[in-house]
Amino acid sequence: MHALVEVLFNAFMTLETWTASLGDLIDHMMRGLQSGLVLATILVTSVLVFGLGCSWALFERLRASAAHYRMSGTLARAQSEIRFREAMILASPQAVVVMGADMSTPLSYRGGSALLQECLSGPDSAALTNMVDALLESGAPFDMRARTERHPSVAVRGSIVGSRAAVFLHPEEGSPALERDLKSLLEAMPVPVWIRGRDLSLTWANRAFLAATGSGSLEKARKADPRIVRAERDLVEAALEGRDVLNERRYSVIDGRRRALSVDVLRLPSERVAGVALDVTESAQAEGQLRLMTEAQSDMLDRLGTALAIFGADRKLASWNKAFAAMWSFEDAWLDRHPALEDIFDRLRETRRIPEQRDYQIWRREHLALFEDDDGEIDEAWHTPSGINVRVKAHPHLMGGLFYLFEDISETLRLSTQLHLLAQTQRATLDAFGDGMAVFGPDGRLKMHNAAFAEMWKLSEQELMNEPHLGVLAQTSITRIGRDGIWNMIASGITSQEPAHCGEWGRVLRADGRVLALRLTRLPLGAVLVAFEDNTDLERFAGDAQGASAA
Repeated sequence: MHALVEVLFNAFMTLETWTASLGDLIDHMMRGLQSGLVLATILVTSVLVFGLGCSWALFERLRASAAHYRMSGTLARAQSEIRFREAMILASPQAVVVMGADMSTPLSYRGGSALLQECLSGPDSAALTNMVDALLESGAPFDMRARTERHPSVAVRGSIVGSRAAVFLHPEEGSPALERDLKSLLEAMPVPVWIRGRDLSLTWANRAFLAATGSGSLEKARKADPRIVRAERDLVEAALEGRDVLNERRYSVIDGRRRALSVDVLRLPSERVAGVALDVTESAQAEGQLRLMTEAQSDMLDRLGTALAIFGADRKLASWNKAFAAMWSFEDAWLDRHPALEDIFDRLRETRRIPEQRDYQIWRREHLALFEDDDGEIDEAWHTPSGINVRVKAHPHLMGGLFYLFEDISETLRLSTQLHLLAQTQRATLDAFGDGMAVFGPDGRLKMHNAAFAEMWKLSEQELMNEPHLGVLAQTSITRIGRDGIWNMIASGITSQEPAHCGEWGRVLRADGRVLALRLTRLPLGAVLVAFEDNTDLERFAGDAQGASAA
């Protein structure tokens, strides 16, 4: 419209210019009117001819502009049609037929009209004709399979695209023999497999599905429309919306037993859905038993007094017991965040619960290096500045990572120190006696002795180390002094079940002629105190005194 106005404006401007020129010419001619009437007549005639010519030129210019705009509209509609065809071609690689009430002839792409005519001439023509008519009249979409002479199956899908009806046709590849083989394979599978349409009705199912749902045949199953799991409808609807369901754990009663099923529901290219239900009852039971064993193990570890911590291959805390949290005063909330081993060491260092190290970083790296060493282990004692004494053991875990054992040995060290002090006190007490004394355990090994015992039996301190057995001492005594029955008496007293039997012996004669007074005393826990008193000089003095008296 703007271009038309511009043309009219230009034409009127030209006419105005011509009119001004004509006025000037008339004025000039009027001045020369005296030249004659003939000249005036010629002038008026010329003006009239000039005006008619301008009007005719303007009319032709306007008619040409109108024709130009009509051609522009026709071109725009043609370009819109071309863009529509390009969009249809790009939207689907299938054969397409486009129909509409405003179209003189249907549009066909990739041989769509010829293929549609083949389908309308085949055995499924009646059903296909009804569906195409419904699509044109009410826009009802459809999806079906049609047979032709050339193709055993053609997927035909109708839908509304814009304001027109489009029919998409796609000959399905594959031979009938292959389809029969695939169907036989699905029938032989022990896993339930089924297919449902967009209306959620059962289309096909194998024998395993029929057996699981108690259906005698596929026809009966289609009528009864059984569900292998209660929530199958929700799963199918999710798959139809494009959200495939994978490894969904559901439970169902099959053959009177509650079974665990892993259900997969997938959307098919034909807009239908296929379902597969795998029986995972044994796996679920094994998982339950493993979970129960894990909980029982955790409960058992919590009851242990020894602190335990297990670290994964990523060096983060995977599991621990209550004793671990209590020993190091860790909050459960902090442990639930699964801190790394180095973070735990740093926190223990801040609270002065690890030994002071000359180079803390090197010491920490030695512990962290165990994660890379399958055979590495640590067994060390921590004497911490806070006064806690802990024995630490670290070993590789079979599942990767490490497990740490922390045992508080503060009380053990205290008792060990007291026991050592008591042993030293007892040894000093025994050394104060002039008689030879030795303590033998119920296993016949020497537990304690004094210096007089070693000197009396000619035994060195090295020979008396490491708790030698009574038999070894007896053999050494026989070699150095001679054979006698003293050690047999000691052995009899140690192994005697009657405590009073220990004190039955008194004066004994050693192989070298020394006279000894032997006393055995039963001690707590089955030990025996053996005392040797050398009465040789006393016996000789008594003998000499008796001889002098007789003389």
